[in-house]
Amino acid sequence: MHLGMKQWISYITVLLLLCACQGSSIRQELHRVDSLNQCDVLLDTITTMDEVVDYLDWWGTPNERMMAHYLQGCVFRDQNNTPMALRCYRDAVSYADTTAADCDYRRLSRIYGQTADLFHRQRAPRLEIEAERKAVEYAWKAKDTLAAVIFYGSLCGPYHMLNDMDSVIIILEELNHICKSIGQEAISASFGVAAADVYLRRSDLSKAQAALSEYEQRSGFFDNHGNIESGREIYYYFKGSYYEHTGLLDSAEYYYRKLYAFHNRHDNVVAAYHGLFSLYNQIGNADSVAKYAKLYCQANDSASFQHSADELTRTHALYNYEEHERIAAKKTQEAERYRQTVFLLIVILSVAGYASYRYVKRQQRRKRAALVAANQEYHALLVQYQRLQQDMQLSQQSLDEFRDEKEREISQLIQQLSLYQDTPLLSEHWHIEQAMLDTPVISDLHHIACQAKVASNVQLKELQEIVEAQLPDFFTAINNKEAMLTPQELSVSILIRLQFSQGELSALLGVSKQRINNIKRSINRKLFHKEGAQTLNDNLFRV
Repeated sequence: MHLGMKQWISYITVLLLLCACQGSSIRQELHRVDSLNQCDVLLDTITTMDEVVDYLDWWGTPNERMMAHYLQGCVFRDQNNTPMALRCYRDAVSYADTTAADCDYRRLSRIYGQTADLFHRQRAPRLEIEAERKAVEYAWKAKDTLAAVIFYGSLCGPYHMLNDMDSVIIILEELNHICKSIGQEAISASFGVAAADVYLRRSDLSKAQAALSEYEQRSGFFDNHGNIESGREIYYYFKGSYYEHTGLLDSAEYYYRKLYAFHNRHDNVVAAYHGLFSLYNQIGNADSVAKYAKLYCQANDSASFQHSADELTRTHALYNYEEHERIAAKKTQEAERYRQTVFLLIVILSVAGYASYRYVKRQQRRKRAALVAANQEYHALLVQYQRLQQDMQLSQQSLDEFRDEKEREISQLIQQLSLYQDTPLLSEHWHIEQAMLDTPVISDLHHIACQAKVASNVQLKELQEIVEAQLPDFFTAINNKEAMLTPQELSVSILIRLQFSQGELSALLGVSKQRINNIKRSINRKLFHKEGAQTLNDNLFRV
């Protein structure tokens, strides 16, 4: 059973090592995917996040669980599976422990920002506003000022979608104030197109001109030739609209046609046709009005078709979402079974470990009790032997019959005492140094051995000093520098010479009987150049 306990400990150790190795590789993969995401690398081909999420849901910290679910959502995002991405983002924020001092508020703000972006694509402005405000809140808590300001400026989009231009103006004015206070005017300038759109709708041309000028000078989106960076060409529509409102129709036409040059984006084409239609309607060119009215209608129809296609895509995504929900439910059941199995295994190992521990402790108590009993019996016999020796000394002048009886009793006691020695001692060995055996130190050591206690270094040192004083030849022989006995070997040699039993040696030195035998072999080899432990007692008594 004792061997069984060692096997259980080995199994538990192996299990823990396997978990540690798996945890290390899982966390390396987590940080690898996170690095790719921060570098704007598409994650649509990543296939390891399910395993990462499953492991960290069980063994990870709240921040690790949040990070894993977020990155899993980013994989779905890059696969254009918006519903599953939103589900993963929702799970990610549910794992955030906002009461903890080490809560990763920075990542939490990014998750809400990504959620808001997905709601924007789904044309769900109210949900977008809710997510965007959460992103702002946690960015401030993370002391990530730039992110907080950008998230706040992004609120213009959903309010514009709701046609709530008052809220857009309030946000832009507050954004401008914050950016000036922190020296980041470029950020507020980057929202200049949104501001120009509102002011043009309200025919506030001076503010529209100021917003466009700020956008051109501070946003950093333009090259040295005044061309805007790719993806932001809609600016040309608002620039043309401003010139149309101010009567500079040639300039307006220039910017509308410049926008049309980027017809790879459908929104650019619709805006360019609308601008040209409005422009020629103001000029009064009926042919051009008819032409661009027709083109604008066709573009709008195409846009409507595109939006319908988007709706079909969303419907398909919702179907996929339901399928993923079914798969997720199945995985949840599997994970629950896994948790139950692990829990049951831990319980079994714990019970087995506790039972083994109890068994070992019980065996130790039994061995100690047996050692105490044997040492007490040996000590009692030794005391009786010493008493009879004293009786013999007193009976030297007494009758021969009394002396013969005592000699028989002594002989019987010697035979009994010899049973406690690993090798029997000759009769004459029991008669030597009798006076020493009555000293307090030796008597105390016998009592300590009867209680299966370990002798102190002070007691063993005092015993050594007594032997050195009363048995100088013996002490010189065993303390031979050439033999180089260790302090423990020296103590064993002295205790054997003073007739301490094998059990007493084990108790006083706090080692097993097998260890005592090994020590005796070493002493016999060093002092007498003999192998084994059987002849050591006789050899020591001959010194």
